[in-house]
Amino acid sequence: MIWAAFASEWTKLRRRTLFLSTFLGLAAAASLFVVLMFSQASPNGGIVTLHQLAKPNGLVIGVARAAMLLGVVAFGIAASQVASEYSLGTLRQLLVRQPRRAVLLAGKMLGTITFLVLALCFAAVVALIAAVVAAHSRSVPTSAWFTVTGLGDLFRELGDLALATIGYSVLGMALGQFVRSAVFAVIVGFAWLIAVENIITRIVPSTQQWLPGASILAVASGGVGGVSYGRGLILGAIYLVVAIAAAMTVFLRSDVTA
Repeated sequence: MIWAAFASEWTKLRRRTLFLSTFLGLAAAASLFVVLMFSQASPNGGIVTLHQLAKPNGLVIGVARAAMLLGVVAFGIAASQVASEYSLGTLRQLLVRQPRRAVLLAGKMLGTITFLVLALCFAAVVALIAAVVAAHSRSVPTSAWFTVTGLGDLFRELGDLALATIGYSVLGMALGQFVRSAVFAVIVGFAWLIAVENIITRIVPSTQQWLPGASILAVASGGVGGVSYGRGLILGAIYLVVAIAAAMTVFLRSDVTA
């Protein structure tokens, strides 16, 4: 059943080196981003002002701005986990235990997605604690953060980040299924999300609203550039459905034998 495939994937993901490096690495990256944002905030201008940080949504500004970084890391981990099954030859062993490929792939996808969403939640909690400490160091009042409005903004942003993490994870797993090389999958994914999409939008700005990375980032950030939150949500869902269907088709027709 799918639960056995899911549990099998979590057995691999629970390895101490991968588990600690993922959870602590994402937490460190998100916290560093938050601390840098507070340290660079000015009373009157800049990327963000101290007055903006004191508003109800000030608690999540830093985490939202780190969405791209967190998403790229999630993408790389997801891509490498799928691709490594081919390069290490462990996929054959898994197919011996679960010959129904659709069930196996679905379980592996669910396992990787839940792992990365939990890692994101942990990173967000650590980053929020860092935000409180950084706010006090800059004498930024935090009372508005813990009002009904502030907590509503917090949970809404965490939900959006979780959705974005799912999006990045699925795209990463789909790419790993196609290239079957952990290193190559990570390089291609990072290059596309960080460089290629940016170059394309600079040359033809109107393409931003159609690109997968920009669509998912719009979900995480509540809209970005020329992509609204709603458009990002719809277009991102379409990309994910296509990615899952393509990955499942390739996996079912793969020449990997048990």
